Amino acid sequence: MEFTWGLMIVIYLFTAGLSAGAMVTSNLALLYGGQEFERVSRIGAYISPFPISLGLGVLLLDLGSPFNFYRLFLTLQVRSPMSYGSWAILLFTTLSVIYLYLWLPEKFQILGHSKSSEKWKRGLAKFMPFLSVGVASYTGLLLNAAVRPLWNAPLLPVLFLVSALSTGIASVILIATLSPWQRARHRELHVLTKADAALIILEGLLILIIIIMGRLHSASEAMAFGNLLYGHYAGIFWLLIVGLGLLLPFSLELLELKDKIPVRWALTVTISSSFLVLVGGFFVRYIITYAGQMSGWF
Repeated sequence: MEFTWGLMIVIYLFTAGLSAGAMVTSNLALLYGGQEFERVSRIGAYISPFPISLGLGVLLLDLGSPFNFYRLFLTLQVRSPMSYGSWAILLFTTLSVIYLYLWLPEKFQILGHSKSSEKWKRGLAKFMPFLSVGVASYTGLLLNAAVRPLWNAPLLPVLFLVSALSTGIASVILIATLSPWQRARHRELHVLTKADAALIILEGLLILIIIIMGRLHSASEAMAFGNLLYGHYAGIFWLLIVGLGLLLPFSLELLELKDKIPVRWALTVTISSSFLVLVGGFFVRYIITYAGQMSGWF
């Protein structure tokens, strides 16, 4: 079977969500964490522009005529989710680069550091969560608009949003753990891990609700979701999403929160759990994108 939306689209969906999640993590840490969570804010700001830039590059290659992408920005189609999303992603990418610049050490800031820089930083931190939510959930809305049985789930944008927040937090934890000069303190990691564990629970519940609603809604949707549970994509769903993407990282994070991990294994467990969250987030988008194209109405 030929797929219109392939791996490059999956990468784009994943990286857009990851950037949005890292941005929200940085913004909330700055606004509500104060000086104690400055490292978290800085790392989130440093991460945010790069995944979505990679995703956009991959998306342009997938278009076949990458130099015609500017046509998306010549007009704003009121009834087109793709048009709204394109503008939102362009704005998000531009502002995330500015936000990163404001977090650079003073010696790297060409325009110099001033009090107005701090005002801009906090101003962006108040605005960007709203834009980030739009970017993270837009991909789910885009699939909703394609009207396939598997993509018809009303909660799909919410699932993509929660998954984006989870992968964003996981990326901050991962970079903070791998960067000794910016390594987060125990309390910072504790708060981030607790937030991610809560998001994993919510993500699992959303997947369960979406599947139940789909199985009960219509014969076409029941067959589409059956393909996930015991069909062609069952292995990916149960092993890479439920097992390695949700249950295992949640279990590891729970052990971390209860201080059940020996000190010599703490670093390895933290890296492993955050990496597995990223793996699970990628394959959520992979399976929904590919399995959705195998489903049809009858």
